[in-house]
Amino acid sequence: MAMLTLRLSDELNERLDWLAQRSGRTKSHFVKKMIAQSIEDMEDQVLGELAIKELLEGPPEDRQTIPWEQVKAELREQELADRSNAKINKRSKESRSGTKKSSNKKN
Repeated sequence: MAMLTLRLSDELNERLDWLAQRSGRTKSHFVKKMIAQSIEDMEDQVLGELAIKELLEGPPEDRQTIPWEQVKAELREQELADRSNAKINKRSKESRSGTKKSSNKKN
């Protein structure tokens, strides 16, 4: 495992101390966790920037866009289809296992 040394402002160090003391965890635990999360965020940002750059530098026919209203409509259709499929799968599973929800009727 690699080791990294860095300088923190007094304020950041105090805040890190506070977290460590109150949680019973080490300062290293929090620093590693924060770095891992930040790296993921930065990787996502860089990948997005690279995708945009690639799109803009590519041939014009690759720059086709889809109107937002069309995207929303397609997402709604997909969500409805997913819900319908989930209900069908649930009913199919219930019928295979021989269990069905009992009604709330009282005898």
